[in-house]
Amino acid sequence: MNKTLSQSYVYFALQGDDFDPNVVTIALGIEPTDSWKKGDKGRYIPNQKFASWKWSTGKGKESVFLEKLVEEVIDKFGDKVEIINKLKDKYQLTSVLEIVMYIDVNPVESTPALGHELKTIEFLYRTQTVTDVDIYRYDSAEKEE
Repeated sequence: MNKTLSQSYVYFALQGDDFDPNVVTIALGIEPTDSWKKGDKGRYIPNQKFASWKWSTGKGKESVFLEKLVEEVIDKFGDKVEIINKLKDKYQLTSVLEIVMYIDVNPVESTPALGHELKTIEFLYRTQTVTDVDIYRYDSAEKEE
């Protein structure tokens, strides 16, 4: 049996046409898990079309109650609302809370649940952050080759 576990994770990102992600790191006092400038070589494309700063939870920490991952992000950034809003205004940035969900299609396994606590909704509203959910599937019952 394949022991592949869910690789679900959540990240918060600030994105814009052209800004230096180091400015965000300094302002927030948080090291990103990934960042790039416009024009940098991308993983899948020759040149990035925009700049980005993101902080992510670890992959595979939670497979069923994904709100735990969302709460980890909100706890990290909850007291940074004013700084986030100033950065967004000054550099014309957008923000996203990205939920990357892996669903095990094995019928004997639980599927993920997702909902938002009021503090999450408040953070999203106060920072004018959109949410996006990417959904992938895998089957933990498949045999390894």
